[in-house]
Amino acid sequence: MGANSTDKSAGNRINKTLVATPSDSKEKFVINNWLGFLSTASCPCPDTNDLNNVEIEITFDNEKVLWGAGAAANPGDPIVSAGATYKLEDVKFTISKIICNNPLYYDMKASKLLSTGLMIGYQTYITSKQSPFAKSSSVSVLTTINTTSLDQIICCLQNANTPILKLQLAGSNDNASGLTFSQVFPTAYTVNGAATADDDQYAGNLYNQSLYFKSDATGLVSSSIEINNTPLMPQPLDDATVYNESLISLGNLNQDMSSEIHPGCCSLSLFLKYYFCHIVSLENLQQGDFYKSGLDGRASALNIALKLSFSGASTASFTPYIFCKTTRIMQINEGHSVTVII
Repeated sequence: MGANSTDKSAGNRINKTLVATPSDSKEKFVINNWLGFLSTASCPCPDTNDLNNVEIEITFDNEKVLWGAGAAANPGDPIVSAGATYKLEDVKFTISKIICNNPLYYDMKASKLLSTGLMIGYQTYITSKQSPFAKSSSVSVLTTINTTSLDQIICCLQNANTPILKLQLAGSNDNASGLTFSQVFPTAYTVNGAATADDDQYAGNLYNQSLYFKSDATGLVSSSIEINNTPLMPQPLDDATVYNESLISLGNLNQDMSSEIHPGCCSLSLFLKYYFCHIVSLENLQQGDFYKSGLDGRASALNIALKLSFSGASTASFTPYIFCKTTRIMQINEGHSVTVII
């Protein structure tokens, strides 16, 4: 979600967080990071001739994913978002094409299609959106899935009321001016070289997104995940342990050598305020060969429970999401016969 952009006609960089800057049309975006089959297939180059027609369906969310420009009169004035909407135009999709001149590949593939079939493993996500709740000393969120390989559970919280507001990045869309991420970052923790207690303007708040994507778990005391009434950890986890275990489940192993955390997530308080997620991995975390290594439900339902505890009470409501990453197997036989084994 770019706060900086380029004027394509003149080649000049412009600040997209300025109220006076046209920033809501003719923007170019490229999606090159996919979840599911397109990015995780054990065969990265399947022969689409064996699959017949391949259709990619993309579902868009409502206008709440947007953010609005700051008020032109005063920073505290409400955002005018009546009738806000968005659309995509001139959508293109590209894919590489590979042709094998040696008939050996096609002969071997034909033999496989006529016998056991081609087996392609991939990972996909099952999304469970639960009813909103108010933060209290005891909150339980329940969902059920059926799978032979539950690889990962990802839990997060969304504000149930997500009006279109200004960009969450500190100092953006305020009055007639605004700051880009690169402008906020050098002064995020000090003012004129001195520390400041003004958390709303400095001291973090580098969450460069709209309110819709904010996951707020402020006041969290503990969090735990159970499957079929069995806790995955011996005791509920506090905020620091949730953060650390989530890193381990993502494969970081506390080493930011191949990946890193967003610069705005620089403290536990900001992790809870903007970035909260409780992630548990049930797979064999490793790089290299594809494995089906998650928890097997053995033809029975897996009942997942997220149990949260908060200090104090909150008048706001929060919508919990539980994303379950699972491994599936696609079996392809002669005659474009495709079977998915969950």
